[in-house]
Amino acid sequence: MKFSIPFTLFLIVAGSINIYFANENVTQSDWLYHARIATPYGYNLSWEEGLKRAIENNANVILDWAGFSDSYRGRVLQVNESLQEFKQRVEYVHSHYPNIKYMVYIAPLEMQTYNSDLNGDGKDDDGKDSTYTDHPDWLQVGIDGRKAVFYGSMPGMPFWVDETSEDVWLSPSNKEYRNFIMNLAKEIALTGVDAIWFDVPHLRFNFGDAWQNQWSSVDEASRNDFYNDTGLILPEPPIRPDWNNATWREFVLWRYKQINDFIKDFNKAMKGVNPECKLIIETSSNSVSITQNGCSLIELPYACDAIAHEYGGPFEEWQYYSWMHMLATLKFWHDFDINASWLLSYVEHGKVELARFHAALVLTMGFNYYTSGNIGMAGIVDEQFMHDFFEWLGNHDDYFYGWDGNTNIALLFSQQTLDFLDRGSWEGYAYHDEFLGITMMLIESNVPFEVISEKDLNQLDKYDVAILPDFACMSEEQADKIRQYVANGGTIIAINETSLYNEYGIKRNDFLLKDVFGVGINEVEDEKIYENEYNNGKAIFIITPVGRYYYWAAAPWGNYGNKIEAEYWRGKLLDMIGRINLFIPFEIDGNAVAFSYEKEDKKMIRILNFKNIGLGNAVPKEEEIEVKIYGSVNEAKVLDFMGNARSAEIKKEENTSIISFTLYTQCCLIYSTNESVLHASIVKPEEGKIYFMGREITSVPSDKVIIIGGISIETITNGNKVEFYVDDELKFIDEEEPYRWQWDERAIGKHEIKVIAYDNEGNKAKDEIEAIIFNIWG
Repeated sequence: MKFSIPFTLFLIVAGSINIYFANENVTQSDWLYHARIATPYGYNLSWEEGLKRAIENNANVILDWAGFSDSYRGRVLQVNESLQEFKQRVEYVHSHYPNIKYMVYIAPLEMQTYNSDLNGDGKDDDGKDSTYTDHPDWLQVGIDGRKAVFYGSMPGMPFWVDETSEDVWLSPSNKEYRNFIMNLAKEIALTGVDAIWFDVPHLRFNFGDAWQNQWSSVDEASRNDFYNDTGLILPEPPIRPDWNNATWREFVLWRYKQINDFIKDFNKAMKGVNPECKLIIETSSNSVSITQNGCSLIELPYACDAIAHEYGGPFEEWQYYSWMHMLATLKFWHDFDINASWLLSYVEHGKVELARFHAALVLTMGFNYYTSGNIGMAGIVDEQFMHDFFEWLGNHDDYFYGWDGNTNIALLFSQQTLDFLDRGSWEGYAYHDEFLGITMMLIESNVPFEVISEKDLNQLDKYDVAILPDFACMSEEQADKIRQYVANGGTIIAINETSLYNEYGIKRNDFLLKDVFGVGINEVEDEKIYENEYNNGKAIFIITPVGRYYYWAAAPWGNYGNKIEAEYWRGKLLDMIGRINLFIPFEIDGNAVAFSYEKEDKKMIRILNFKNIGLGNAVPKEEEIEVKIYGSVNEAKVLDFMGNARSAEIKKEENTSIISFTLYTQCCLIYSTNESVLHASIVKPEEGKIYFMGREITSVPSDKVIIIGGISIETITNGNKVEFYVDDELKFIDEEEPYRWQWDERAIGKHEIKVIAYDNEGNKAKDEIEAIIFNIWG
C-alpha cells in the first residue's frame, strides 16, 4: 500500500470537462497488452483536471483510489458511500473518455484505520471503530502468537503507514472477512470499472522492526483450512519452524495454495457479475520473498488477468551490475507470465535522462510501463517525457508486445530449492543468489534463454540445452525426467549441488544424477568442469557455485562491483557453454545486451546500449555495432527508441548475414530470412485409422491410431535428420530420405509416437501421435 486519499472524494461536476478521445481504439479483449498506465495525481490539480492532464499526456489506462481501497472506514464502516462515490467516477470517466480504461486500487489483505492512535501510544485511542478493535479474528497471526496489527508510532514502519494510523494484515481464511471481501469484489465490479488492481496478496512475514520471520498466518481459521486440505494438524502458536517435520514443510507449501485460492475466488466473484472486469495483481515477490509472502509466481499468472510486478527503483543512476540485476529479475518475471506483464517502478522526479534509459529497458523486456516519480504510486518523473514517450509508444507498441522468445536453451528455476534450502532467509543457503547470478551472466553474455520451473520438466525436449543452476532439491521422478532427456540427446549444464537433496531439502549421500554427471560427491574437485556422455546426450557439471560467486562479486546492491572477479566467474560459465554444440543464432559486436524474439515469420532482436553506463551516468554513448545473424537475411530494419524505423546495411559472408548500424539508447532489429521454416510431419500412421500388419484397413472417429502388428513410421521433413521415439525413448535415427522406421517390437496398450527433425543450423521440429497398439509378434 503506497498511496492513500481521503475517504470523501472530490465531487464530480457534470459537463465541466470537454470530452477527449484517445488517439487509438483499443479493444476490450486486448487492452491489457497496450496499456500505458498513469494516475490523475501528481499535477496539483483537481481530480477532473488531473484526469484530463494524464490522458492528454497519452496515458490510456488510469489507476485510481477509492474510499474502500485501504481504509477501514471506507471499506467497512461506510462502504456504501464509498461505492456510490466511486461509481460516479466510473460513469464520469466512461462518458467523458470512452476509449480510456479505468482501474481501481484495493489491498484486500491489508487495511488502515486512519487517525486511530493520535496520542502515539501504539494502540487505538478509544478502543472501537478500528479493524483490530472491532474484528480481531480477521487478522493474520504470526508463529509467536501475535496478531498482525501495527501502529505508525512503532519503529521501522513502512512509509505508507501514517504515524497516527493502525495497519492490519487480514487472514485469507477467516470466513467472515472472506465472505465480506468477496461480496465487495462483486459490488466494485458492478460499478462498471474496467479492472481491479489487487495489491499485496501476501502473508505477512516481516513488518517493522518487531515483526520478523513470522510465517503467517497460523490463525485458527488458517490452521483449520490447512487441516481440511492436507489432513495434517498444525499446532497452535507459539511454534518454531522445524524443517525436519513433514507437517511444517507441508505448511510452507500450503501457504501458496492459501493465497492462490483467495485470488481465484476474488476473480471469480468479480467476473460473476461483470465478466469483462479484469483482475490485475500487484506483487513485488521475487527471490526469497516468494517463500516469505506465500506468493508463487509460477502459479499466480493462472489466477488473474495480468500481473503488475513492482521493482524498487531505479531512483538514481545505478552501477552497471545493478542494471544487470534488474534485467535478470524482469526476465524471470516475464517468462512465467502467461498474459500481459506490467511493471511498476520508480525514478526520482526530474531525472529525465535516467527515465529515458529506464523506459528503454522496460520495453526491451516486454513490460507495459507504469513509473512513479516518488516512493508512492502517483508521482510524475517528468510530464513532458511522459507525454512524448507515451505518444511514441502508442504508435509503436506492436514492436514490444505479443512476441515470443526465440531460443533453444532452458534455464530452470527451482522453487523447491528456494523453499527448502533458503527457507525464507536472505542469509542462509543462498540459492536465490546462485539463480540470479547465472541469469545475469547469461544476459550479459547475450546467450538467449527461457526460464522454466520444475513443473515444465515434461517439456524439456523443446530445448537443446537445459541449465540447472543448483537444482539441489530434486525428486526421483524429476531426476528420471532429466535422465531421460539427456539419454534422448539433450544436454544439461548442472551447477553446484544439483540433485544432492530430495524435494524437501533432506540431504542425500550422493548426487541422484551421479550416473549422468559421471562423478560423485566424494570425487569432485572445486572449479573443475566435468564432461560426461550419457547415451545420446551430454552432461556438463561443476561443483563450484559460480552464480553465487559472480553475484557476490558484482554486488548489485551497492555502488561498485568487483569487475575482475565477476568476469572470472562469467568466464567459467562460458567455458561450460563452450563445451557443447550450442547453436546461438546471432552475435553482437558492441557493449550491449540483446534479447531474441519471434512472431510468425518475423524475427526481432531488441538491443540495449550499455556503453558508458555506470554509477552516476544513465546516458549510453552511441556506438557502431555489428550483428551477425546465421542464415540469409533478406530484409532488415531498425526502430530506434523514441525514434523512427530506418533501414540497415546487410552484408553476406557465406551463411552469415552481417547487419551494421549506429546504436543510440535502444533499438529493435527486425528481420526475416530466406530459409523456410523447418517442419516435420508423421504421414503414416494417421490418427483415426486402423492398421493391420502395416496396412490401413478402415477409418474410425478417434484422435488416436489403432495398430495391430508391426508398422512403418514414415515422416516428411525439410530437415536432414529424423529421430524416432516411442514414449520418449529414442528408437532410431534416420539421416537419409525417405525418413522411416519399422516399429516391430512387442507392445500392447497406449503409446506415444514422436519424431524430431533437425537441420544444419541446429533447428528442430517435431510431430507426435497417440497410438493404441496390439503387437505380440515383435
